[in-house]
Amino acid sequence: MSLISTQLGRLIRIALAPRRECNSRCSVLATLSSFLMTISCVLTVPTPAARGQGCEEWFDVGAAGPAPRRDHAAAFDSVRGVTVMFGGEGVFGETQEYDGRRWRLVSTQGPSARLGAAMVYDAQRGQTVLFGGDDPQSQGDTWTWDGITWQELPLQGPAARYSHAMVYDSRRGVTVLFGGQDDEARVFGDTWELDASGWHRASGSGPRARFGHSMTYDSRRGVVVLHGGYGSAYLSDTWEWDGAHWRLVRESGPTARNEQAMVFDSERGVSLLFGGADRFGKIDDAWEWDGVQWTQQVVAGPSGRSGHSMTYDSARDVVVLYGGEDSGCLRGDTWEWSGTRWTQVADVGPPGKYGFDMVYDEARDRTIMFGGWDYAWWRGDTWEWDGRRWTRYLVDGPEPRSGHAMAFDSNREVTVLFGGNDDFFPNLRSDTWQWDGSEWTKLSDIGPPGRDRHAMAYDSLRQVMVVFGGKDYTVFGGFGDTWEWDGAEWSLRATTGPAAREDHAMVFDARRGVIVLFGGRDNSARAMLGDTWEWNGLRWVQVSDAGPAPRARHSMAFDKDRGTVMVFGGMLDESELSSELWEWNGQSWRLLDQEGASRRHGAKMVYETSRGAPILFGGSQLADRGSRYSNRTMQYRCALTLTVTASCPGGGPITVRWSQATPNAQVALLFARTTGSFAIPGGNPCAGTRLGLGSRQIRLAWHGPSDANGAGTLNANAPGTACGGYFQLLDIPTCITSSVVQIE
Repeated sequence: MSLISTQLGRLIRIALAPRRECNSRCSVLATLSSFLMTISCVLTVPTPAARGQGCEEWFDVGAAGPAPRRDHAAAFDSVRGVTVMFGGEGVFGETQEYDGRRWRLVSTQGPSARLGAAMVYDAQRGQTVLFGGDDPQSQGDTWTWDGITWQELPLQGPAARYSHAMVYDSRRGVTVLFGGQDDEARVFGDTWELDASGWHRASGSGPRARFGHSMTYDSRRGVVVLHGGYGSAYLSDTWEWDGAHWRLVRESGPTARNEQAMVFDSERGVSLLFGGADRFGKIDDAWEWDGVQWTQQVVAGPSGRSGHSMTYDSARDVVVLYGGEDSGCLRGDTWEWSGTRWTQVADVGPPGKYGFDMVYDEARDRTIMFGGWDYAWWRGDTWEWDGRRWTRYLVDGPEPRSGHAMAFDSNREVTVLFGGNDDFFPNLRSDTWQWDGSEWTKLSDIGPPGRDRHAMAYDSLRQVMVVFGGKDYTVFGGFGDTWEWDGAEWSLRATTGPAAREDHAMVFDARRGVIVLFGGRDNSARAMLGDTWEWNGLRWVQVSDAGPAPRARHSMAFDKDRGTVMVFGGMLDESELSSELWEWNGQSWRLLDQEGASRRHGAKMVYETSRGAPILFGGSQLADRGSRYSNRTMQYRCALTLTVTASCPGGGPITVRWSQATPNAQVALLFARTTGSFAIPGGNPCAGTRLGLGSRQIRLAWHGPSDANGAGTLNANAPGTACGGYFQLLDIPTCITSSVVQIE
């Protein structure tokens, strides 16, 4: 038996040896953590080998935070140590979790997308409970989340509603709900409790009917605390519920408001209230209630806002605040309150947006992003992606805008930007800028007439930027001109060729030495276009009118490894979007993928040569460019596969095979006796990666390199105790995992 096989057998026997169950605070991944930390010092990502045919899929590769939102629901899961967040305006049927380091999208299944729902964590039953919301009709459904899946409970209870409040009474083991409103403008003043047997209407009078109020549970005094809301007027009263009676305890303190948030800080024994809105606008003050009086905390912190969420992270003794609406702008920021000060958690990536542009800087192995529209306003932010994370550059540069175009000049090793728009009443730009990796420099104000929604590509053979088309709000139908930039000045090269258009895409095919243009929108004919053209430096030639369906606002990239042009997504008409990925080889189009990434338009895709794969970011998931903008970073690469054959139930020979891992790089084979959901702890190269194994039983069974094709085979003898357990493979350079495979 080979050395690798011998090691596998020894490690499997060690991993499967009986162990005493450890508590939730112990290090169940000590062996894995030690391995990950050891290889992190020497880890390099090799040049990828040629990809196999038919193995490609889209994968999330970035640590994107949630998209900006308001009126979402959140609760802290004290067993798993994460804040769970669901829904919100314009988003969102997605479930996100925050572990104190970063947000992770953990599910897109479950309750329908909605706003104004309420959530609590039921510690007795170990699950998060959600009730109600508006989607856009008010709902009366009850759901539970166990960290892996949502389950709807067949319960009768409160009338359908949204903008209600819920808390979990840990002393009595019940969830308490009060108030809310419905689609018919009915405002509720009823109190309900949920226990193991279902929902029950609580008796007795109490606060007046209201919605948008805040509630929390004071675990030291055993009472529910309620403040404010709206009920024919903004309210400022404070009430407490002891499980039998409501009691008015204060009519002064924080000013009258609604859509504020409140949590109980169990370490300091006070309820913290922040923000809200009144008839004058958004509020930015913080207050503490100790059961006797309110005390204002005079400290700088989040901007005034309403519709945000707050949870108390009992594992770290901090209050976590996310999102909300700030004077018409949806927020996507995360803040933490220590008891004395607010701290903003670092950005985890660009916000979801539309109308930005993105290019790959091959000299520095970075993807560059600038600008765009984020639902509320134009952005002037500069970001770089290094293959693992986004970094924002706090530098001056072009004015905020959308609809501009960028391309990378490989001769001068700079990114060039031209044009765009920065106003509801078109303020079309005609300026040219360059980014050298550290700062923006304005190069020219003279060149093509101001425009947006044009396309630009860099011809590396002739060393010129080429711009075609775009929108001119004074000329119905837009531009049909071709311009070139040589690094010093612009020159008009053609006025004939493709029909005038906007929202098309272009890329330089380095294998054939031509610029390829596909699709767009012809506003003069009010039609989407599906034609393919090529620019050879002298003239345009139409090379195809067959292939992808006509579309606009799609994205294109050139795959240098395969020598093909790729097209993703776009708008097929005013109501239908595409999620297709196509490939053009210079002669014909081929469909590569249909459903791997969500349908969208306005996304951007670039091909990263160092990783041998395209990445995709952003775009609008609504045809009317509504507020549902993606902030996911995705890579199109081969799926990591794992197969296991074993002699069960008595044990004996076991064979483990995998493929599509990173060539010549480390993988880790993990074992557990149960499935589950567990995030690799902080301090490791793959921190935050979620495994599908039972968290208290994960063991490192084997680690080693894949071969030059990203594959491997291991043979060993396993004890009978392995039977019925589960393996999962982790590719260390990419942190991508295989599916969980049972040993049977």
